Amino acid sequence: MRKLKKPIIPLLVFALIAIGVFWTFYAFIAGNSRGWNRDMIGGEDELQENGEDKQQEEAGPESGLEGPGREETPQNGWEDLPPPKEPLRFIAVGDILLGRNVGYTAEKQSTRYFYPFEQVAYSFRSADIVFGNLEAPITASDKGLTGINEGGKYVLKSSPESVNGLKFAGFNILSLANNHILDYYHQGLFDTMDILSSNGILFAGAGRNLEEAVRPVIMDKKGVSIGFLAYTEMADIIYKGKPPLKFAAGEEEAGVAPLRRNDPEPIIDAVRDLSKKVDIVVVSLHWGVEYVFAPERWQVELAHRLIDEGADVIIGHHPHRCQGMEIYKGKPIFYSLGNFLFDQNNPLNQQSFYVDMEFVDGGLTKLAAVPFKIEGKVRIVPQKGQEALEMLERQKELSEALGSSCEIEGDRLVFRLQE
Repeated sequence: MRKLKKPIIPLLVFALIAIGVFWTFYAFIAGNSRGWNRDMIGGEDELQENGEDKQQEEAGPESGLEGPGREETPQNGWEDLPPPKEPLRFIAVGDILLGRNVGYTAEKQSTRYFYPFEQVAYSFRSADIVFGNLEAPITASDKGLTGINEGGKYVLKSSPESVNGLKFAGFNILSLANNHILDYYHQGLFDTMDILSSNGILFAGAGRNLEEAVRPVIMDKKGVSIGFLAYTEMADIIYKGKPPLKFAAGEEEAGVAPLRRNDPEPIIDAVRDLSKKVDIVVVSLHWGVEYVFAPERWQVELAHRLIDEGADVIIGHHPHRCQGMEIYKGKPIFYSLGNFLFDQNNPLNQQSFYVDMEFVDGGLTKLAAVPFKIEGKVRIVPQKGQEALEMLERQKELSEALGSSCEIEGDRLVFRLQE
């Protein structure tokens, strides 16, 4: 038995070596076989690459397919288009009074001067621009013009606290060019300017001299520049007081920017000049006859001329009633937006519209008029359903008389914009 062990060990070693050589040779042959097959018919990866190359050669450089030495081209061309521009939303209203009965009632409410605006503030605060005519100075001064009971005029003012309501409602630009802003003399005007400025609200149409009063106010929103000019037809009236006062600004006299119907050229020149500097020109005009629903002929002619010279929006006020709205050459003319917040007794003066506009690339793309009533002579309440319908039908008739095309849609009057 001991003699048999010696020959077995070399045999086992030889067998293991043979098996190793066999598997090595098998692996080599199999690998070369796969290589030969790829050389003959092309491997899977090569087929995919060669197919793409062929597709690119057949489709040409505009096919949008990638290839060696070829720049990537966007699929379908969508990537080349700029993103759509976000619309600029612009809300405009008429006359605003925060004093007298409005202030008296508001100060009894838990929310104070927020109270008048609570039902419109949410919508207004989402707009980029909210504009109105501030019909009275914001001042604590006691020295005013002669009142109506003494043979003078209605003398108006609002508490300094009232600015909180304007901020809450989202107002960021106001016209001061009207026939009440100097009811408390220059001090009342200066207080108003200071209070608005300290609360981040811009204003146009008044200043410490004529140069300031006629100077345009320019805002920039969403990459769009908007220029505001504001004037009043009542600037040259001399009001009774101690001393009497004319509101028109002078070279060294504080006051408002005048609109003189027999000499509109300074305004026309200002519009023409501003139109070269901004994307949208807005002209605010305190003008016309009180308590009527239609503008006078001279107003229509001047508004058309201002648009011909470069204005994009005309916003009128003073009649205390909402007059017809005209679309002239695709641009809106609001001859009077009536009262937005006022304590007048006549029910027709307690209902009006605010206008909600959208602009894209400086052009008007949407316009709707929204009806509301001033309830309790202190609170702005948008109207719905049957309550809105009578107002909408009247406004539609007034606007169509001026050549506008508009339709009642829900609780809004929607204008068809056309060149």
